[in-house]
Amino acid sequence: MAQPEIGDVFKDITADVQTIVRDQIELAKLEMTPKLKRAGIGVGLIAVAGVMALVGALMLFICGGLAFTALYDQLVGIVWAFTLGFLTMAVILFVLAAILALIAKTKLQITGPEATLVQAERSVQAVTGAIEQGQANVAAIVAGTDRTPVRPDRPLTPDQQFPSH
Repeated sequence: MAQPEIGDVFKDITADVQTIVRDQIELAKLEMTPKLKRAGIGVGLIAVAGVMALVGALMLFICGGLAFTALYDQLVGIVWAFTLGFLTMAVILFVLAAILALIAKTKLQITGPEATLVQAERSVQAVTGAIEQGQANVAAIVAGTDRTPVRPDRPLTPDQQFPSH
């Protein structure tokens, strides 16, 4: 069987590394998509909570205006009824805004792509091991101590690791 050319070997290695990198990027995309969707829901809830808080503040301003009107006009009957109604509505809106903000806070807790990082580390270790194995095979062939390449699943013997010259 003919030995492959060194250029072909490097082309194969380059293609394999490119495939590994593409696969790692795809894995990161797949892992992050659900997390980013959750974050989008959280952002939407924060926006709704902000609008409710703004409406609640508007209600408080109206409430304050009606309260001052009641004080100035010495009328406590119907005006205070309106004031308490607006005040109750404002409190309800603030409570709803607080609940939505708390829910949004839990949705915005995003972690990194842990599984992708673990897989990338394994890939780097595999490539590093393959390079070391290839260097050992080349050293053994150059030294003339072993004409058969060492298989990756078989550990190097001491004379293969450190060939005598």
